[in-house]
Amino acid sequence: MAQLMKLRPTAKSHIAVKAIVFDMDGTLSIPQPWMFGAMREAIGLTDPKMDILTFVDQLPSKQLKDDANEQLKAVEARAMAEMQPQPGLLPLLEYLTAHEISTSICTRNLIKPVRHLIASFVPDEHQRFAHILTRDFRPTKPDPAPLLHISEQLGIAPENMVMVGDSYDDVECGAAAGAGTILVRSATNGGLLESRADLIDASVHDLSEIIELLERGFEKKR
Repeated sequence: MAQLMKLRPTAKSHIAVKAIVFDMDGTLSIPQPWMFGAMREAIGLTDPKMDILTFVDQLPSKQLKDDANEQLKAVEARAMAEMQPQPGLLPLLEYLTAHEISTSICTRNLIKPVRHLIASFVPDEHQRFAHILTRDFRPTKPDPAPLLHISEQLGIAPENMVMVGDSYDDVECGAAAGAGTILVRSATNGGLLESRADLIDASVHDLSEIIELLERGFEKKR
């Protein structure tokens, strides 16, 4: 197996990026803002501050948890059918493959939609995700545990990794693990750039913009 190639830092403040971990919904795929509202409605979650998976985990019986998970799966199946790739996905994957930068996926979704995205939108030669963690891995994002697990499995220090995502969960997970963070901006998450700028090293509209960030030397602001 070819040795992972690091992008040579051009300044002391730059990090040698050896691995990139992607969120899926809203990151590798175009955001579907309706999905989380539909999930909350389907399981009867009215508290906007309560995390969906935490709410399900705290239901008082196995039957209620199973029923809620089935409702979530139904919403996710609809989202999967409407899924479209994020702009710039293919050029970025081509670049990462050419530079032998490891790629992984860390999502709070299920494995079926992940497999659908890969099969539908990622050419065979770029289907090289070393690790795919779904919500079956606990604790989930925003806890740093998933990213630290990938780091350990790859044998790559977190400071040589970048977490790419579109939500607070993603950038908090990356920052807490000691990795670089890139926010994929959308019409609904721009507020994070103001409210949690401390967690975000860079932001992009199009995934191909990450190529330029890597080419000029990725720099952590934290």
